[in-house]
Amino acid sequence: MKIAVDAGHGSETPGKRTPPLPVNIDFNKDGKIDVKKGGSIREHTANTGVANYLIKELKRCGFDTVQTGFDDENPYNDNDTPLVERQGVIKNAKCDYSVCIHFNASGDGSAFTAPEGLGIYIHDKYNNESEKFAQTVLKYLVKGTVQVNRGITKQALAMCNCNSLGVKGAILTELAFMTNQREAVELMGSEDYWKESAREICMGICEYTGKNYVEEIIVPTKTITKSSSKDDIRWLQNKLNSVLAGESFIPLAVNGIYDSKVRIAVLIYWEKRGWNKDGAKDGWSAGTGTIDALK
Repeated sequence: MKIAVDAGHGSETPGKRTPPLPVNIDFNKDGKIDVKKGGSIREHTANTGVANYLIKELKRCGFDTVQTGFDDENPYNDNDTPLVERQGVIKNAKCDYSVCIHFNASGDGSAFTAPEGLGIYIHDKYNNESEKFAQTVLKYLVKGTVQVNRGITKQALAMCNCNSLGVKGAILTELAFMTNQREAVELMGSEDYWKESAREICMGICEYTGKNYVEEIIVPTKTITKSSSKDDIRWLQNKLNSVLAGESFIPLAVNGIYDSKVRIAVLIYWEKRGWNKDGAKDGWSAGTGTIDALK
Protein backbone atom coordinates (compact mmCIF):
# COMPACT_ATOMS: atom_id res chain seq x y z
CA MET A 1 0.00 0.00 0.00
CA LYS A 2 1.52 3.30 -1.10
CA ILE A 3 0.37 6.70 0.21
CA ALA A 4 1.29 10.05 -1.32
CA VAL A 5 1.76 12.94 1.12
CA ASP A 6 1.82 16.46 -0.31
CA ALA A 7 2.81 19.61 1.59
CA GLY A 8 0.84 22.40 -0.03
CA HIS A 9 2.45 25.47 -1.66
CA GLY A 10 6.12 26.48 -1.31
CA SER A 11 8.15 28.39 1.23
CA GLU A 12 7.85 31.70 -0.63
CA THR A 13 4.38 31.35 -2.18
CA PRO A 14 2.87 34.87 -2.08
CA GLY A 15 0.11 35.41 0.44
CA LYS A 16 0.14 31.96 1.98
CA ARG A 17 0.89 33.04 5.54
CA THR A 18 -0.82 34.36 8.66
CA PRO A 19 -1.52 38.05 9.25
CA PRO A 20 1.02 39.74 11.60
CA LEU A 21 1.04 37.80 14.87
CA PRO A 22 0.31 39.40 18.25
CA VAL A 23 2.83 37.21 20.10
CA ASN A 24 6.11 35.37 19.62
CA ILE A 25 5.77 31.78 18.34
CA ASP A 26 7.88 28.89 19.63
CA PHE A 27 6.82 25.87 17.56
CA ASN A 28 8.25 23.14 19.80
CA LYS A 29 8.45 25.02 23.12
CA ASP A 30 12.25 24.74 23.26
CA GLY A 31 12.67 28.36 24.37
CA LYS A 32 13.77 29.48 20.91
CA ILE A 33 11.52 31.98 19.14
CA ASP A 34 10.68 30.68 15.64
CA VAL A 35 8.48 33.60 14.54
CA LYS A 36 8.75 36.99 16.24
CA LYS A 37 5.77 39.09 17.26
CA GLY A 38 4.62 41.03 14.21
CA GLY A 39 5.90 38.34 11.86
CA SER A 40 3.92 35.65 10.04
CA ILE A 41 3.86 31.86 9.97
CA ARG A 42 4.15 30.66 6.39
CA GLU A 43 1.53 28.09 5.55
CA HIS A 44 4.14 25.80 3.98
CA THR A 45 6.03 25.67 7.30
CA ALA A 46 3.04 24.17 9.10
CA ASN A 47 2.08 22.02 6.09
CA THR A 48 5.58 20.53 6.03
CA GLY A 49 5.55 20.02 9.80
CA VAL A 50 2.39 17.91 9.57
CA ALA A 51 3.53 16.14 6.40
CA ASN A 52 6.85 15.05 7.89
CA TYR A 53 5.14 13.61 10.97
CA LEU A 54 2.57 11.89 8.75
CA ILE A 55 5.34 10.23 6.73
CA LYS A 56 6.84 8.88 9.97
CA GLU A 57 3.44 7.67 11.19
CA LEU A 58 2.66 5.90 7.91
CA LYS A 59 6.06 4.20 7.71
CA ARG A 60 5.74 2.94 11.28
CA CYS A 61 2.38 1.42 10.33
CA GLY A 62 3.84 -0.40 7.34
CA PHE A 63 2.94 1.88 4.42
CA ASP A 64 5.20 2.90 1.57
CA THR A 65 5.17 6.65 1.03
CA VAL A 66 5.80 9.21 -1.70
CA GLN A 67 6.25 12.87 -0.81
CA THR A 68 5.63 15.89 -3.00
CA GLY A 69 6.01 19.59 -2.33
CA PHE A 70 8.78 19.01 0.24
CA ASP A 71 11.95 16.95 0.48
CA ASP A 72 12.98 17.02 4.14
CA GLU A 73 12.22 18.65 7.49
CA ASN A 74 13.47 22.07 6.37
CA PRO A 75 10.43 23.98 5.06
CA TYR A 76 12.30 27.15 4.17
CA ASN A 77 13.94 26.07 0.91
CA ASP A 78 11.05 24.35 -0.91
CA ASN A 79 9.99 25.85 -4.22
CA ASP A 80 6.30 25.95 -5.14
CA THR A 81 6.24 22.87 -7.36
CA PRO A 82 3.62 23.14 -10.15
CA LEU A 83 0.48 21.10 -9.49
CA VAL A 84 0.82 19.16 -12.76
CA GLU A 85 4.32 18.10 -11.72
CA ARG A 86 3.07 16.94 -8.31
CA GLN A 87 0.26 14.98 -9.95
CA GLY A 88 2.76 13.32 -12.31
CA VAL A 89 5.05 12.18 -9.50
CA ILE A 90 2.14 10.59 -7.62
CA LYS A 91 0.70 8.94 -10.73
CA ASN A 92 4.07 7.60 -11.91
CA ALA A 93 4.73 6.17 -8.45
CA LYS A 94 1.44 4.23 -8.68
CA CYS A 95 0.20 5.46 -5.30
CA ASP A 96 -3.01 4.00 -3.88
CA TYR A 97 -4.19 7.11 -2.00
CA SER A 98 -3.12 10.73 -1.71
CA VAL A 99 -3.28 13.22 1.19
CA CYS A 100 -2.57 16.92 0.67
CA ILE A 101 -1.91 19.05 3.77
CA HIS A 102 -3.13 22.63 4.02
CA PHE A 103 -4.26 25.33 6.45
CA ASN A 104 -7.28 27.43 5.49
CA ALA A 105 -7.78 31.19 5.12
CA SER A 106 -10.51 33.79 4.77
CA GLY A 107 -10.48 37.46 3.84
CA ASP A 108 -7.54 39.16 2.14
CA GLY A 109 -4.98 37.88 4.66
CA SER A 110 -4.08 41.31 6.05
CA ALA A 111 -6.02 40.86 9.30
CA PHE A 112 -7.45 38.07 11.41
CA THR A 113 -11.07 37.09 10.76
CA ALA A 114 -13.74 34.96 12.47
CA PRO A 115 -14.00 31.75 10.33
CA GLU A 116 -12.43 28.74 12.04
CA GLY A 117 -12.33 24.96 12.07
CA LEU A 118 -11.12 22.00 10.06
CA GLY A 119 -12.46 20.22 7.01
CA ILE A 120 -11.59 17.99 4.08
CA TYR A 121 -11.91 18.62 0.34
CA ILE A 122 -12.49 15.99 -2.34
CA HIS A 123 -12.93 16.42 -6.10
CA ASP A 124 -16.44 17.24 -7.27
CA LYS A 125 -16.24 14.86 -10.23
CA TYR A 126 -13.18 12.61 -10.26
CA ASN A 127 -13.27 11.34 -6.68
CA ASN A 128 -13.46 7.51 -6.88
CA GLU A 129 -13.36 6.32 -3.21
CA SER A 130 -12.50 9.77 -1.88
CA GLU A 131 -15.74 10.50 -0.02
CA LYS A 132 -15.60 7.38 2.16
CA PHE A 133 -11.86 7.85 2.58
CA ALA A 134 -12.44 11.46 3.72
CA GLN A 135 -15.23 10.44 6.11
CA THR A 136 -12.94 7.96 7.85
CA VAL A 137 -10.04 10.42 8.22
CA LEU A 138 -12.35 13.22 9.37
CA LYS A 139 -13.79 10.93 12.06
CA TYR A 140 -10.37 10.83 13.71
CA LEU A 141 -9.46 14.50 13.14
CA VAL A 142 -12.53 15.67 15.06
CA LYS A 143 -11.67 13.44 18.03
CA GLY A 144 -8.61 15.52 18.86
CA THR A 145 -8.40 19.23 19.67
CA VAL A 146 -11.93 20.64 19.83
CA GLN A 147 -12.62 22.58 16.62
CA VAL A 148 -15.52 23.50 14.39
CA ASN A 149 -16.16 20.56 12.03
CA ARG A 150 -16.60 22.05 8.56
CA GLY A 151 -17.20 18.62 7.04
CA ILE A 152 -16.41 17.44 3.52
CA THR A 153 -16.52 19.84 0.58
CA LYS A 154 -16.52 18.88 -3.11
CA GLN A 155 -14.50 21.14 -5.38
CA ALA A 156 -12.44 20.78 -8.55
CA LEU A 157 -9.02 20.93 -6.86
CA ALA A 158 -5.99 19.53 -8.67
CA MET A 159 -4.65 17.58 -5.70
CA CYS A 160 -8.03 15.86 -5.26
CA ASN A 161 -8.41 14.75 -8.90
CA CYS A 162 -8.15 10.96 -8.73
CA ASN A 163 -7.87 10.64 -12.52
CA SER A 164 -4.89 12.98 -12.75
CA LEU A 165 -3.27 11.45 -9.65
CA GLY A 166 -4.02 7.85 -10.64
CA VAL A 167 -5.23 6.98 -7.14
CA LYS A 168 -8.23 5.24 -5.57
CA GLY A 169 -8.92 8.21 -3.31
CA ALA A 170 -7.51 11.70 -2.73
CA ILE A 171 -8.19 14.22 0.01
CA LEU A 172 -7.02 17.73 0.85
CA THR A 173 -7.11 18.51 4.56
CA GLU A 174 -7.62 22.07 5.84
CA LEU A 175 -6.49 21.64 9.45
CA ALA A 176 -7.23 25.12 10.86
CA PHE A 177 -7.60 28.73 9.73
CA MET A 178 -4.36 30.68 9.56
CA THR A 179 -6.51 33.83 9.47
CA ASN A 180 -8.17 33.00 12.79
CA GLN A 181 -5.99 34.40 15.56
CA ARG A 182 -6.57 31.60 18.08
CA GLU A 183 -6.07 28.81 15.56
CA ALA A 184 -3.00 30.49 14.05
CA VAL A 185 -1.29 30.91 17.42
CA GLU A 186 -2.43 27.77 19.25
CA LEU A 187 -2.70 25.25 16.40
CA MET A 188 -0.86 26.27 13.25
CA GLY A 189 2.01 27.55 15.41
CA SER A 190 2.23 24.39 17.53
CA GLU A 191 4.34 21.32 16.79
CA ASP A 192 2.11 19.39 19.19
CA TYR A 193 -0.84 20.09 16.88
CA TRP A 194 1.20 19.06 13.83
CA LYS A 195 1.94 15.74 15.51
CA GLU A 196 -1.65 15.29 16.63
CA SER A 197 -3.00 15.96 13.13
CA ALA A 198 -0.54 13.54 11.53
CA ARG A 199 -1.45 10.86 14.05
CA GLU A 200 -5.18 11.26 13.48
CA ILE A 201 -4.84 11.26 9.68
CA CYS A 202 -2.75 8.09 9.88
CA MET A 203 -5.30 6.41 12.15
CA GLY A 204 -8.01 7.20 9.61
CA ILE A 205 -5.90 5.82 6.77
CA CYS A 206 -5.20 2.67 8.77
CA GLU A 207 -8.88 2.07 9.45
CA TYR A 208 -9.88 2.72 5.86
CA THR A 209 -7.24 0.40 4.41
CA GLY A 210 -7.67 -2.35 7.03
CA LYS A 211 -4.30 -1.95 8.71
CA ASN A 212 -3.63 -1.87 12.45
CA TYR A 213 -2.46 1.47 13.77
CA VAL A 214 0.91 1.08 15.51
CA GLU A 215 1.21 3.43 18.45
CA GLU A 216 4.52 5.24 18.90
CA ILE A 217 5.80 4.37 22.35
CA ILE A 218 7.87 7.10 23.97
CA VAL A 219 7.93 6.70 27.75
CA PRO A 220 7.69 10.04 29.59
CA THR A 221 10.69 10.91 31.75
CA LYS A 222 9.17 13.53 34.04
CA THR A 223 5.98 14.17 36.00
CA ILE A 224 2.88 14.35 33.79
CA THR A 225 0.53 17.29 34.43
CA LYS A 226 -2.09 19.29 32.55
CA SER A 227 0.69 21.32 30.92
CA SER A 228 2.68 18.29 29.72
CA SER A 229 2.98 17.45 26.03
CA LYS A 230 0.04 15.72 24.41
CA ASP A 231 2.31 12.75 23.65
CA ASP A 232 3.03 12.26 27.37
CA ILE A 233 -0.63 12.63 28.33
CA ARG A 234 -1.72 10.19 25.60
CA TRP A 235 0.83 7.69 26.93
CA LEU A 236 -0.70 8.05 30.40
CA GLN A 237 -4.24 7.68 29.02
CA ASN A 238 -3.32 4.54 27.06
CA LYS A 239 -1.62 2.95 30.07
CA LEU A 240 -4.49 3.73 32.43
CA ASN A 241 -6.98 2.28 29.93
CA SER A 242 -4.91 -0.88 29.82
CA VAL A 243 -4.46 -1.46 33.55
CA LEU A 244 -7.97 -0.39 34.58
CA ALA A 245 -9.85 -2.22 31.81
CA GLY A 246 -12.90 -4.17 32.88
CA GLU A 247 -15.40 -3.84 35.72
CA SER A 248 -17.17 -0.47 35.48
CA PHE A 249 -14.21 1.58 34.21
CA ILE A 250 -15.10 3.71 31.18
CA PRO A 251 -12.02 3.97 28.91
CA LEU A 252 -10.46 7.40 28.64
CA ALA A 253 -10.44 9.27 25.35
CA VAL A 254 -6.83 9.19 24.15
CA ASN A 255 -6.74 12.86 23.22
CA GLY A 256 -3.74 14.27 25.08
CA ILE A 257 -5.89 16.32 27.48
CA TYR A 258 -5.35 15.88 31.23
CA ASP A 259 -8.95 16.46 32.35
CA SER A 260 -10.97 15.43 35.41
CA LYS A 261 -11.55 11.94 33.97
CA VAL A 262 -7.79 11.36 33.77
CA ARG A 263 -7.43 12.69 37.31
CA ILE A 264 -10.04 10.23 38.60
CA ALA A 265 -8.38 7.37 36.70
CA VAL A 266 -5.05 8.24 38.33
CA LEU A 267 -6.71 8.20 41.77
CA ILE A 268 -8.33 4.81 41.02
CA TYR A 269 -4.96 3.42 39.92
CA TRP A 270 -3.26 4.66 43.09
CA GLU A 271 -6.01 3.08 45.18
CA LYS A 272 -5.48 -0.27 43.46
CA ARG A 273 -1.75 0.02 44.21
CA GLY A 274 -2.43 0.91 47.85
CA TRP A 275 -0.99 4.38 47.40
CA ASN A 276 -2.17 7.81 48.58
CA LYS A 277 -4.10 6.36 51.53
CA ASP A 278 -4.09 9.71 53.29
CA GLY A 279 -5.57 11.41 50.22
CA ALA A 280 -2.89 14.07 50.29
CA LYS A 281 -2.46 14.03 46.49
CA ASP A 282 -5.32 15.21 44.29
CA GLY A 283 -4.50 13.22 41.12
CA TRP A 284 -3.64 16.23 38.97
CA SER A 285 -0.12 14.91 38.40
CA ALA A 286 1.37 11.51 37.71
CA GLY A 287 4.94 11.40 39.01
CA THR A 288 7.88 9.22 38.08
CA GLY A 289 6.75 6.50 40.52
CA THR A 290 3.42 6.22 38.73
CA ILE A 291 5.15 6.32 35.34
CA ASP A 292 7.57 3.55 36.32
CA ALA A 293 4.74 1.36 37.65
CA LEU A 294 2.65 1.85 34.51
CA LYS A 295 5.68 1.26 32.31
